[in-house]
Amino acid sequence: MAIKRKEPEKPMNLNLTSMMDMFTIILVFLVFSFSSQDQNLKLDTDLTLPESTAAIPFKWAINVNITPTELKVEGNQVAVIKKGKLASVKIDREKKRVTPLFNLLKKFKEIENQEKINPTGDETVISFQADKNLPFETIDLVMKTSAQAGYPNFRFVVMKK
Repeated sequence: MAIKRKEPEKPMNLNLTSMMDMFTIILVFLVFSFSSQDQNLKLDTDLTLPESTAAIPFKWAINVNITPTELKVEGNQVAVIKKGKLASVKIDREKKRVTPLFNLLKKFKEIENQEKINPTGDETVISFQADKNLPFETIDLVMKTSAQAGYPNFRFVVMKK
């Protein structure tokens, strides 16, 4: 009967290069898949948002506020609202759009195309903050104007239930 001799033990070495490669790939994956949900939303004091249980993460967007008293884009007043209707602003009834809003959003679109200012690279959306008591016709007119200016995608800001 042959007796097998135990070979002397050699110290085991870890291949750190492969392990570092693996951790680097995991780190890069996590960094690119992490999405920050910070969005600077300044709510007007007279704005009452509708409530919802939906939870879609924020993405970069152009903020359009429709309060009971005014229409604003990125904090700039575009029109006055009285009794739920746009007042003292030119409305193109044939094309169904608010002229100053259309012109402002077209300028935003031109700047966006020239400067590539959208940080996510996705198609820019309009983030609507619309008072829940406004008539649909007013909100619809603003939405149609935004779509005609080159922003057909919308998100409505709501209060979480």
